[in-house]
Amino acid sequence: MNITNLKDNRFAVIAVAISVFALLLSVAIYFGAQNFSKQGSYVDVKGLSERIVKADTAIWSMSFEIKSNNIDGLYADIEKNIGTIKTFLKEKGFEDTEINVAPVNIYQDTYKDAAFRYNATNQVSVYTNKVDLVKASSNDTLLLVKKGVVLSQNSISFEISDLNSIKPEMLSEAIENAQTTAQGFADAANASVGSVTRGNQGVFDITEKDPGSPEFKKIRLVSTLRFLMK
Repeated sequence: MNITNLKDNRFAVIAVAISVFALLLSVAIYFGAQNFSKQGSYVDVKGLSERIVKADTAIWSMSFEIKSNNIDGLYADIEKNIGTIKTFLKEKGFEDTEINVAPVNIYQDTYKDAAFRYNATNQVSVYTNKVDLVKASSNDTLLLVKKGVVLSQNSISFEISDLNSIKPEMLSEAIENAQTTAQGFADAANASVGSVTRGNQGVFDITEKDPGSPEFKKIRLVSTLRFLMK
C-alpha cells in the first residue's frame, strides 16, 4: 500500500467517525427535546409555615468579678459570692442538680502600678426546664446586690429541646401552602398543577416572638418547590 492510499484510508475513517458522532448527537438532542416538551411549563413557588412555640429549657448564667491583693481574701470572697448566689437560687425553688459552678479564672497582674494583684472571674449557671421560674426569678437579682454580689453578666437563653417533633408538621404545611400558590398560577393560566420536580426544604429560622417574651419563639420555614404546569 502506497502513502497516498494510506492517507485516503485515514481520512475515510475520520469522516466516518465524524458522521457517527453527528448522528448520535442529533439523536440525543432529539430525545432531549422530546423529553423537555413532555415536561412542559413549570412554576417555582414558596410555601410558608410559622409557629409560636414556648421554650421548654432555660439556661441562666450569672458571672461576677473579684479583685484583691490578698490570695486568701480573694478565695474567701469567691466562696462567699458562690454561696450567696446558690442560696438565692435555692430559695427561689431551684434544685442543686440544676445549679452549676464553672471553674474559677484568676489573672495575676504584675504591673507595678496595678490597683489589684489578683483578678478573678467566675460563673454560676442554672440549666432547667422551669422556664417560668427562671423568668420570674431573674427580675429579683437586685437582691444579690443587697447581699454584696455585683453581677458583671446576667443572661438567659431560652431554648426548644425537641424541635424535631414539629418539623414534619411544619414542612407538610409549607408544601401544602406552596401547592395552593401553584394552583393559583394554574387557574390564572387555564392549566393544571402536575407533580413536584424540584424542592428545597428551606431552613428553620427561630427568633424571639418579642423582646418582652423571650421564652416564646417564632419558628419560620419557607420551602421552595417547582411544580409542572399541564
